[in-house]
Amino acid sequence: MMKRVFTAAAMGCLFCLLCMTVSAQLINELDINPGSTDQPCEYVELRGTPGAIIENVHFVAFEGDAIPSGTADFVVTFGSPGPAFGSNGLIVITGTVACGTRTYPPGTTRLQTALLDTSNGLENGTISFLLISSATAITPATDYDTDNDGTLELLPADAVILDAVAWTDGGAGDLTYGGVVLNATGGTIGAATRFSDNTNPRSGAAWYGGAMTGANDATTYSSTIRTLNFPTAGALTPGAPNIGTTPNDAVVDFNGDGMTDYAVTRPAAGVGSQLTWFTQLRGGSPRTPQQWGISGDQVISGDFDGDGRDDVGVFRSSNATFYIINSSTQTIRIDPFGQVGDDARVVGDYDGDGRDDVAVYRSGPQSAWFYKTSEDGNIKSILWGEAGDFPSPGDYDGDGKFDFVVQRAEGSVGRFYLRFANGNFDIRTLGLSTDQIVPGDYDGDGKTDLCVVRDNAGGFLDWEFLSSVTGSAVIDEWGVAATDFIAQGDYDGDGKTDYSVWRPGSPGRFYTMTVGDRRIFSKLWGETGDTPVARYNTY
Repeated sequence: MMKRVFTAAAMGCLFCLLCMTVSAQLINELDINPGSTDQPCEYVELRGTPGAIIENVHFVAFEGDAIPSGTADFVVTFGSPGPAFGSNGLIVITGTVACGTRTYPPGTTRLQTALLDTSNGLENGTISFLLISSATAITPATDYDTDNDGTLELLPADAVILDAVAWTDGGAGDLTYGGVVLNATGGTIGAATRFSDNTNPRSGAAWYGGAMTGANDATTYSSTIRTLNFPTAGALTPGAPNIGTTPNDAVVDFNGDGMTDYAVTRPAAGVGSQLTWFTQLRGGSPRTPQQWGISGDQVISGDFDGDGRDDVGVFRSSNATFYIINSSTQTIRIDPFGQVGDDARVVGDYDGDGRDDVAVYRSGPQSAWFYKTSEDGNIKSILWGEAGDFPSPGDYDGDGKFDFVVQRAEGSVGRFYLRFANGNFDIRTLGLSTDQIVPGDYDGDGKTDLCVVRDNAGGFLDWEFLSSVTGSAVIDEWGVAATDFIAQGDYDGDGKTDYSVWRPGSPGRFYTMTVGDRRIFSKLWGETGDTPVARYNTY
């Protein structure tokens, strides 16, 4: 269907001409395919600082269904002066015709357009929604990706993408834009909601979505067609604050359900042979075995494309290159970074945008951390550590950014030196200098805890972590020292890292004990000669 443009100046509303503050703006909620007929219940919701204006910004829906992908189907331009966000921080764009019995809170700025009264509203199927800052016009019905390569190369020179979200119906040759693609099981997404506590722009982890069910003014998502991270009681809230908080960000979580998955890698015979990944989704079925990387590579997993799911990846130290499969698009990313001999087990979110950054740790008389921000590709470095130190990456202060932490042997004592992302410093003592380092959020407060594992006199493993809640050390025994691989992760999705080991065998088995209540469960997976993917998060 052909789409049209309207401007903020054409909407039936009063603009707040006296508002002087310009806020960060985000896409907050979208309903493009209500349960029955699109019109007149489609809407777009934006989020910003209450009372702040939005100007020289364009909301654009880009066509993604094969040729002509990249066409600006639907454009809303907020000129200067623009409208103000309501007292609840929301702007909702609706049609002019009543949507059933739906009403909007008085604290919401409502802008109306007749274009959402008809079937010529928002495209269904494969579609991308971008919020773009530019003093230059974004012209409707214009193809901004003339070579159909997935890049909007004809956007104005001053254009900055403030936020983006997209989804696809799986058509051959379809394209999405903005770098954030949501995926639902069982069908095509028709609506999406930003998690109320997640303001990371251009992050798939900030969203849940699915198809809609019921009448066209219903706010109920389908129980079968939805993203895997769908929260309890998730629903549309047109013109009102959103429902649902961001699920747990578990390590080695390939389907985005907030639980660590059972995953191992298996090398074929011979030096430089291919690695095969075997994964049993914690909240689902086994995945088809996947060949990626070669023996000798450092196995990594992280959400590099921001879709809320960890990506399969390796770092090849011999040529200092990352090889990653983006889970959102199943495209391959080859990224030369660092130098031969670097350690890539420090990948994480260093800039706080909700996406993991490629990163390496380089040991030396003055050790250094190097990372490339996922938003703009800038390379940054921090000098921290010295020869003989071991890195212990994580977010130790809970600000959403990875910190720079090393363990240093000082006699028999393990001393940790912390440099936080905000520039503050700390020194903490935990365990022995020979302990394995196994960072994680063991007390579930959203902060990484220092944690170490050592062999005890009985031949078992002692886990000791320093709780960031109480400041006290907690010690538990779990695993067999002679055989087990450490594989810590959040296997039950409660937001706490669990004590977990993988024991080789035919078959192998994961053994997990939860922190606090000490619930025990296990999973047969893998075989002797495999390595658990979570093992690569230890030192």
